[in-house]
Amino acid sequence: MRRASALAFIVMVVAAPWLVAAAVPRQQRYVLHVLIFTVLFAALALSYDLVVGHVGSLSLAHPAFFGVGAYAAAILATRARWPFLADLLAAVLAAAVVAALVGVPLFRLTEHAFAVGTLGLALVASIVANNWVEVTRGPLCITGIPKPVLGLPGGPTLAVTTLPGYYWLALAALAAVVLLYRRLTTFRLGRAFHAVRDNEPLAGAAGIDPLKYRLLAFTIGAALAGGVGALYVHYLSVMCPEEMTVALTVNLLVIVFLGGVGSLRGVLVGAVLFTALPEVLRLAPTWRLVIYGGLLLLVVVRSPEGIESLLRRASGARAGR
Repeated sequence: MRRASALAFIVMVVAAPWLVAAAVPRQQRYVLHVLIFTVLFAALALSYDLVVGHVGSLSLAHPAFFGVGAYAAAILATRARWPFLADLLAAVLAAAVVAALVGVPLFRLTEHAFAVGTLGLALVASIVANNWVEVTRGPLCITGIPKPVLGLPGGPTLAVTTLPGYYWLALAALAAVVLLYRRLTTFRLGRAFHAVRDNEPLAGAAGIDPLKYRLLAFTIGAALAGGVGALYVHYLSVMCPEEMTVALTVNLLVIVFLGGVGSLRGVLVGAVLFTALPEVLRLAPTWRLVIYGGLLLLVVVRSPEGIESLLRRASGARAGR
């Protein structure tokens, strides 16, 4: 029964562009735009949860890594004319290298100092993006970023120029992130992550190097954030410093902690709810923030452990019948 339900859900997600076209043909472009943003934010939130949820390090630097990947892809695509897959890989590597370089000194700090240090990194990255005009163009933004073209040099290519096409591309990227997330958070590596998160001194006594595993999760999370940044700028065809402010961290914290920190299902549900819901509430602009804030407060009061806790209770209640 569960397998059939999961298969039906996957089919519905893949077929979303056709379902949207049939249900709301006049608003198809807008709804698909919201769906693309939701999928990209889900992938970004999972990359963030690797650090926050599975090794227990409250990093506030994710906008910096997202921005490094986004700017790397934007610059290489517009100035060096690199193909999409090449600048995507470069974005992933650039974010990973930056994370590895700053992670070593940051993880030697105490827990609270680490959070402040990563916040400082995010602020510095935002300032650099605004003021290094020769490279980033600052407030003028990098424009004219081409749409993705899939394929290898000399072989057949596929240009992604439509909203449904980009939705499926983003969905494929999310699927890859989900598979990697599951691989990293289960088996032996996942147990090492959780040992470091739950009891660092005991993990060290058991031969697990906390610095090594925290840095690994931090670097992989940053690499994935850089990849999402590349997909983001190729979709919008523009990159501005405003896309990598600390406000992005706040959104990710809301998604991860209210969805269910350390939970794949909780983070995905949180991404859908807290990315798409503000757009839905635009239908009631006067009450939008009141309704949104009230729902956040309701989740916090009813389930401090997040939406994942509510889902588990509901599953347990159904199983007990």
